[in-house]
Amino acid sequence: MKKLLLLISALLLLSFASSTVRAQIPTEVKMPDVSKIDAFIQEYVDKGMIPGGTFYAAHKGEVIYHKSFGNKYPETEFTNSDIYRIASMTKAITTVAIMQLYEQGKLKLDDPVEKYIPAFAETSVLDKLNPVDSSFTTVPRVGSITLRQLLTHTSGIYYGQFEGGDRQAAHSKSGLDNFGLAAPGMNTIQMAGLIAKAPLGHQPGAQWTYGLSMDILGAVVEVISEKSLDDYFDQHIFEPIGMQNTAFNLPETKHSRIVPVYTYDETGKLLMDKSDLWMYPTLPDEDCHFGGGGLVCTAEDYGMFVQMLLEKGKSKGGQIISRHSAELMTTEQIAHLNMQGKGMAPIPGMSFCLGHALITPVGAGIGPHKPGTYSWGGYFNSKWWVDQEEKLVFVGMTNVLPFPYPEFWDKLYPIIYATLD
Repeated sequence: MKKLLLLISALLLLSFASSTVRAQIPTEVKMPDVSKIDAFIQEYVDKGMIPGGTFYAAHKGEVIYHKSFGNKYPETEFTNSDIYRIASMTKAITTVAIMQLYEQGKLKLDDPVEKYIPAFAETSVLDKLNPVDSSFTTVPRVGSITLRQLLTHTSGIYYGQFEGGDRQAAHSKSGLDNFGLAAPGMNTIQMAGLIAKAPLGHQPGAQWTYGLSMDILGAVVEVISEKSLDDYFDQHIFEPIGMQNTAFNLPETKHSRIVPVYTYDETGKLLMDKSDLWMYPTLPDEDCHFGGGGLVCTAEDYGMFVQMLLEKGKSKGGQIISRHSAELMTTEQIAHLNMQGKGMAPIPGMSFCLGHALITPVGAGIGPHKPGTYSWGGYFNSKWWVDQEEKLVFVGMTNVLPFPYPEFWDKLYPIIYATLD
């Protein structure tokens, strides 16, 4: 019996020693082979189809790709610290601000917007336009514009430059040309009030129409929080997440890091677009901040932001929004409009949640993204997406306008997914 006990003790000791040795052996972290991603992007740069850019991806919380390609200037390469105009990628950040106020009980998603911006009580719907002088008539609005409709782009507020025809003319007549990036001489709430005086393109809730809705929500954030939108973003989103290079207006010390806007000449050759219209990030800080399009950012900063979304609101600085709010943000909102053919896209399975696009279960197989993936992009050809099932996030920045090669993104995404194998 004594020998048996000694034998058992020896075996237990050996087992413990073996497990201790195994625990001390470092686990090798195998990073994916990203050479095919490199080669694909470099090919487009070499052919002069894109000027270059910065590309970022993280899988299961680990950054698996963060590289830059091309030359900003003849002798200056793109770097990972470059700062890009992200335009409509601002919208997701404004959505998070609204969800923060929502979970604090400071607003309801179906509140009428005139509760916060009274000028919208008088907003009407475009009826007829006189082509001679662009004067127009309107018909009464049926029902109020709600915050949810602003979040889902079903408010009837539109971007005139994307619409053309009577809508663009009415937009211009209302003084809204170039709205969405900067409006010198007015503050955010004055900007929202001017949009309220312009006619809607259709009755609230009647269909999906892309427009200045998120810019109105930026004004709502200011009214409720009693802070400027840039201060609110800094204190409640950027600083906790660690987004140190994201802002509406950059200090002069960072101006050299801003990527120029590129375009193409009549032969298709890339060149810098030196329009004064794109100078807004370098101008003295204005009182007007567009919640739908005014920010600049690095790819890494935005990568941390979308990682927070994937983690249901968690970041290294704490819980930015609650898990429930994060889940609500990614829940389909316009299924009823899709069924009527009045949704965001004619493709079944492409829908909209709060602030961005969503692939529903019907959309399985459209591309490499799994159902539940949500995404959006920016006017200057930047993209982001979050695949919840694969726990994969992506950010791509280029700053080129207009971009005639949309297949670049369509071909890049399957290559990224293939690296996971």
